[in-house]
Amino acid sequence: MGERTVRRTRLIVTAGLPGSGKSIIAEGLARTIGAPILSVDPIEAAMWRSDIPKHMTGIAAYEVAAAVAEENLKVGLTVIVDAVNPVEAARATWVRLSERQKSKLIFVEAYCSDEGVHRKRIENRVRGITGMPDIPWERVQERRAEYEPWSMDRVMIDTAKKSPEALVQDVLMQMGEV
Repeated sequence: MGERTVRRTRLIVTAGLPGSGKSIIAEGLARTIGAPILSVDPIEAAMWRSDIPKHMTGIAAYEVAAAVAEENLKVGLTVIVDAVNPVEAARATWVRLSERQKSKLIFVEAYCSDEGVHRKRIENRVRGITGMPDIPWERVQERRAEYEPWSMDRVMIDTAKKSPEALVQDVLMQMGEV
């Protein structure tokens, strides 16, 4: 039997406030590198549609995403996770997963430096996630106050003025992929 090449998997985790551009980056990366996206919001919305009380689904949705990510990493796939990841406890989920699977962990934090652009995104977006209402700007402001500082390395991307394609290229460059 021939030699098998072992490829190190990557766990790419986007983070940032709602409307910051993290999902656009996750989608662009998925198309470019051919990796699946696991998005926490649709998982949580599915839980709500299954009559699981909302107060029980936040952390559980992250755990479901982590379990599915782990199965994909086990078979050698790179995985992209799309989630706000506002607190260290959520981020630690991905650190533990990458350690268990010996995957390279790359956090990508999206932020929008122009508050007017950010607010307009929130006010105009329609995500269409069945069972999950779009978030109002006031809630984004509350989430900003709840957002914990980072203690780990990450790729930081300002999404205020660049096209989705340019943002993806910036991330790939910072990841050393270009």
